[in-house]
Order: sequence, then C-alpha cells, then structure tokens
Amino acid sequence: MISFIMMAKNVENYIKDAISSLQKENTVPWELIVIDDHSKDNTLEVAKGFEKSDSRIRVYKNRGVGKVAGTNYGFFLSKGDIIKCIDSDDVLLPDFFRYYDKLKEYDAHCHGAYITDSGLKKMYVYNVNPAILKNPYPVVLENLISIPKWSWSFKREVGERFFPMPESLPFEDVWISLSVKKNAKGIYLMEKPLYLYRQHSSQTFGGIVNYNSDVVIFRAKRLLKLIEVIENEERIVNGFDKTILNKAREFNTLMAREGLKLFEIVKSDLDFFLKAKVFLIKKTPYLAKKLTVLKWKVDSLLS
Repeated sequence: MISFIMMAKNVENYIKDAISSLQKENTVPWELIVIDDHSKDNTLEVAKGFEKSDSRIRVYKNRGVGKVAGTNYGFFLSKGDIIKCIDSDDVLLPDFFRYYDKLKEYDAHCHGAYITDSGLKKMYVYNVNPAILKNPYPVVLENLISIPKWSWSFKREVGERFFPMPESLPFEDVWISLSVKKNAKGIYLMEKPLYLYRQHSSQTFGGIVNYNSDVVIFRAKRLLKLIEVIENEERIVNGFDKTILNKAREFNTLMAREGLKLFEIVKSDLDFFLKAKVFLIKKTPYLAKKLTVLKWKVDSLLS
C-alpha cells in the first residue's frame, strides 16, 4: 500500500483538486493522511468532507506547528509499505500509479513535474537534477543537492532511518532528499512528469522559478538555518567533518546578503561556477529564470 502524507494549511481553494486526483485510482491500494496545520480558512472542513465519503482518507490536526512536525506525525500515522509526501495545493497525476510495480522493486523513486499557474495551466517542465542520482552521497551532501519532497517516494524501511525529522529544521525538503540519497540502495527515475506543481502567491518559498530579491534572501536564510541543524545530525553527516558544508554555507551567506557587491562575489572562495550562479541570481534574476528552465530541458536529456 502507498501512504500519501499531505500537509495542509489555508488551501481551501486548492485541496479539492489534490484529493480528487488521487481518488481516480481504484486498483492500487493507497491511503491519504491529511495533516491540517491549524488552518484559518475552511481547509479542515473540506478535507473532512472527503474523509466522510472515502475510507482511504484520514484527516488529523497537527499535534505541533509547521510542516516538519506535521510530516513527522503523518509518518507515525501511516501504514503503507511505500511513503510519498504530496502538497495540498498541487496535483499528483493518475499515471503515477502505473509505476506501482517499480515502487515495490526499488528502495526509492523520483519524478519530474509540470510547473503550472494557479489555475493548473502548464507553463514549464521540471526535470529531476541528474546530479542527485549520479553523484555519490558525499558530493550531494557537500553541495546540498536536493529535489522537492513531492518528487520522492520511498520504502517504509528507508523512511524509518530518518524519521522523525528534527523539529528544529526550518523546512523538510533538503532533509528528505539527503536522507533518501544516503539510505536508498536503488533509486528509480520515472521517465515522465507525474505532478502538477502549482505556482501561486501564497507559497512559502515564492514558487520554484521565483528569483525576486526578497524571496532569494528568504530562501538563503532558511538554508543557513538548515545547515546549522544538519551539521550536528549524525543521520546526515555520518562522521564527515563539518567542513563538508563550508561551500554550501558560503554560497548561501552570499545569497542572503542585501546589496551584494560584485567584488564580494569575486573574492569569495567559491569556484567559478558557483560565483557565476550567485551573480546570475542576485544581479540578473530574469536571465537566471530563463537558464533554470533551460537546465530542466537539459536535465531531461541527461537523465
């Protein structure tokens, strides 16, 4: 059985799409665990309406606060052999279930997505960064290479090695990516986009191709907080020296700086590629967006 863990907060306008798409599957066994994170709109009531009519759906209020605490709670409540976290404002496409045999065969699995507008109109195709699949774990850790949590699914025994997540984490995606990479013996890449990732103004991180200055600084500060947590977590660093995260720390320190000067980028210890990445995102955000979309196209060819 597949256990879907869905965090939900103030998404009354979107959660119906997310749940209805799952309900189209009636052959593969699945359960949906919705964790309402103290919504102030009708999210909880909408989810409860689905629970009343479908025994596969269970709805709970978060025992803590935030996505990390809620996802931990959802994993504790789950019963499936395969775990997948999906967002309540997005849509997992029904074709995902066609890979059920592969889900049972591999320790972990990942897939791309269509990036859509708020009305689910497709805009771009996001493809999984092949670097996370092809590189050994130390390289992935050193560079904090990660993909969104909704891209992953994994066997329960893999999840048991990194749940519960430390609730001091500012967000959960990087922890899940690093942990799956570290603990999965085999990762299967599904060859087509299987998810609709909705862009809208209420997203915490501002959307996947948003390089607005305030958003970039916010993300970088959150990543710096994440580094502070994971550098002391044996489940992540596994005996590596803390210096393995120096590159990621310096990169995000620059990204978090307001009014960053060119000479500050040049004099940093980062390699040329990372200096160029900082410059593009901080100084030419429109070009950075175009290059990001182009990279996804290249990633599809390299995967």
